[in-house]
Amino acid sequence: CPSMKRMILLCLAMASCSSVTKGPDPDQAYENAMDTGRSAFELGHPDQSESQYRAAMDRALIRDDAAQIHDAGFNLATALLEENKPADALTALDRTGKALKLRQYSQTSDLELVRSAALYRQHDLTGSEASALVALQSPDVGIRNRAAYLAGLGASDQGDTTQLARMEALLAPSKEPAAMLDHQDLAARLALLNHAPALALEQAMSLTQKRRDAQDYEGMRRALLVAAQAAEAQGDMNTAADLRQQELSSRSVQQTGHVEKASITVSAVSAPAAAIR
Repeated sequence: CPSMKRMILLCLAMASCSSVTKGPDPDQAYENAMDTGRSAFELGHPDQSESQYRAAMDRALIRDDAAQIHDAGFNLATALLEENKPADALTALDRTGKALKLRQYSQTSDLELVRSAALYRQHDLTGSEASALVALQSPDVGIRNRAAYLAGLGASDQGDTTQLARMEALLAPSKEPAAMLDHQDLAARLALLNHAPALALEQAMSLTQKRRDAQDYEGMRRALLVAAQAAEAQGDMNTAADLRQQELSSRSVQQTGHVEKASITVSAVSAPAAAIR
């Protein structure tokens, strides 16, 4: 059951299941660390959730449990990304990937999604696109949607109208709320590249409000920057400057104060944007 969670995001909550047949006793230390980490993350404290997920990862390695290694590693990388530590997130993903490969565990498309987001944060557009395209092969529709969005962002930044249009078209049929917002983002960027700044500005400003209402403030800031670019394309430099200042004000406060949920984290399991298992 998978989005960055939402981001990216796709926020994955661990489902609780009941069964008549009693399964193996859970490892309480692992379960406690995962539950505490999830609670801290949802309250907007990824720094606190990080230590809990590291403890959960250690416990999963002790148990030699591939599924738990995967979940703890995924959550740890997501938390690190929320802390704006993309290099550390990539290190965690590499460690998790090696552990899973050793145990022949192949369900890792969501890890590629987080890797794509981390590489995008580092402005490695080629690497981000490569990981997004791997995640795009996932059987999970939520992961595919978020992967299309990440690939579309990279294409937009590189001015690749063809790839951007392809990713926008992939998202267009989705009725899932987060994917619909991601589609509107790509549509605004496509309009801008296709020399339709008025349409791009209208879509970006509408998206800004929707992202704000969803408390997706990183996504809101991305929409503000697209709107600023559209205003510039129309020659309205004053509006563009105001929009860039709004984006800067939001980003500056977040970097120095309370950390809010970010959408690009994406969401391998997302409803808002960051996928936490």
